[in-house]
Amino acid sequence: MRTLLRNIMISLGAMIMLAMAVPDATAQRRVTPVTPSDPVTNPKRPETTKKIDRSRLAEITDAQGNIVLVDTVTGTEFIDSTAIKTVPKMQYPLWHAVVAGVNLWDPLMRAFGQKYGLFDVWAELSIHNRYKPIIELGLGTINDTPSGGNYTFKSPVAPYFKLGANYNFFYNSNPDYQLLGGLRLGFTHYNYEIPHFSLSGDYWDESSSLSIPKQSSTAAYLEIVFGIKVKIAGPISMGWNIKYHSILHESKAEYGQSMYIPGYGKRNSSITGGFSIMYTIPLNKTIVPVVESEKK
Repeated sequence: MRTLLRNIMISLGAMIMLAMAVPDATAQRRVTPVTPSDPVTNPKRPETTKKIDRSRLAEITDAQGNIVLVDTVTGTEFIDSTAIKTVPKMQYPLWHAVVAGVNLWDPLMRAFGQKYGLFDVWAELSIHNRYKPIIELGLGTINDTPSGGNYTFKSPVAPYFKLGANYNFFYNSNPDYQLLGGLRLGFTHYNYEIPHFSLSGDYWDESSSLSIPKQSSTAAYLEIVFGIKVKIAGPISMGWNIKYHSILHESKAEYGQSMYIPGYGKRNSSITGGFSIMYTIPLNKTIVPVVESEKK
């Protein structure tokens, strides 16, 4: 019995030593990702530089996410370079164009009864038809007696300016038609006053008139812009946008905050719009690639 147990132990030990001595076949197999000029050509073996019949290739995915083609006959592996994802190239030059425009939103709104705003002009630099830094300059004013109000709010003509940028989501498409998103930082310094407002006393059935003298204020605000641009004819285009804005900074006011800010509008409205006519000056002559149908 002891002899039998000893023989079994010796046999198990020998099997373990043999297993440790034989290298793992799968551990020896190593696949080095390569990108050959031909997606189905083996770069390691010159004798196999001819193309392989794709009908006998199977696809697997390696640890890097590349699609690897395996020859089911020889076991040779290739990386399918045609399936490697690449970043789309910019089809338009770095300095693509300069665009100048005039925003007609306030003049149009005043024609429909709005009591504030004048106009603004802007200029934009197109980089790769994708990134578009922009500057806006404008004038604003107000002379408004709110419906049912007992006062008139006035602010003389004051300048404002905005700095920001747009992003064209269709940057590799025809620049005559664009979908834009952007940010603006606006700044203005202006004066305002309430020449008179009336107070009535129910007890004595009397009324009195008071006024708030001229005040000065400085304000900064942020705008988020979404818009479109379409070509009319030649270099002339038009565009619409919607703006969401928020006040970032405002001077302290002795008699309360101003109801109007040049370039921003009335403070009780966080959404406004824009309508511009613009002129595009190309900086480079761009050849737009055209996809031609394959000739049979």
